[in-house]
Amino acid sequence: MSFQLGLEGAKVILNGRDPDKLDRVAREIQALGFEAAFIKGDVSSPEECRKIIDRCIEAFGRLDILINNAGVASAGSFEETTPETFQKVFEVNTLGPINITRFALPHIRKFRGSVVFISSLSGLHGMPYSSLYSGTKMALTAFAQSLRVELSGSGVHVGIAYVGFLNNGPEKRVIGPGGELQTTGQRERFRLKPMDEAAKSIIRLIRKRKAKIVMSTMGKVLYLGLRFAPWLIRLILLNTKEKAREICEPLANS
Repeated sequence: MSFQLGLEGAKVILNGRDPDKLDRVAREIQALGFEAAFIKGDVSSPEECRKIIDRCIEAFGRLDILINNAGVASAGSFEETTPETFQKVFEVNTLGPINITRFALPHIRKFRGSVVFISSLSGLHGMPYSSLYSGTKMALTAFAQSLRVELSGSGVHVGIAYVGFLNNGPEKRVIGPGGELQTTGQRERFRLKPMDEAAKSIIRLIRKRKAKIVMSTMGKVLYLGLRFAPWLIRLILLNTKEKAREICEPLANS
C-alpha cells in the first residue's frame, strides 16, 4: 500500500510497533524516490494515537488520507477464548481505528480528505471459529456507516474495504483463544490476492470516493448472497462448519 501511494504522489507516513521494520520499509520507499517517514506507536492506546497524529502534522504539515490497517487475526472456539483475548483483539482491531480516527479527523476535515477502514470478509458475516475477529471487523462497518452520515456535507470521504485472503507473507500472525500469537505459515489452501493488487483496489476506492469495496470472487459472492439470499449463506456456513474448524483450530493451537 505504501509503495502504491508513493506512485500516486503521496507523502507516506508509516505507523507500527516495530521500529526496525518501519525503518526498513521507509528506506525502501525513499529508495524509489518517494517521501516517507515513520512513527512508532500503538493504536490501541488513545494517548499514543494523539501523539502519532501530532508528529504526522509536525513532519508534513497536513493530513489528507488515513488508512486504518492495524489489526490482528484471531481463530478458535468462542467458548475457549479468554476475556483477556477478547479485550486485546478489540483494542487493536476496533478501538485502534476509532482512536486514531478521532485525532486525525480535524486535520482531514480541513482538506476534505479520506478516512479508510480495512475490514475483512468476516466483516460482512460472522464466521464460525472466528467469532472474535468477525465481531471486531463488523463493528468497523457500523462505525464507518455512522461516521459517513455524521460527516455528510463536510467533504470528508469515509470508505471501507472488505479484503479476502492476502499474500502478506508467512510472518502473518494469528492470536489463539488463550492470547498466544502464532504465525499462519504459507496458507497453501487459500487463493491469495497479491498485496499490490489489493493496494490498487483501495487506492481506486479513495480516488473515486466510494463508500465500500468488496475484494475477491468469494467476497462478491458472499456480498450478493447476503443481499439476495441470506438463507443460502447461512446454509453454506452450517454445511462447512466442520471445515472451518479444521482450518482455524490448527492455527489457534499451533
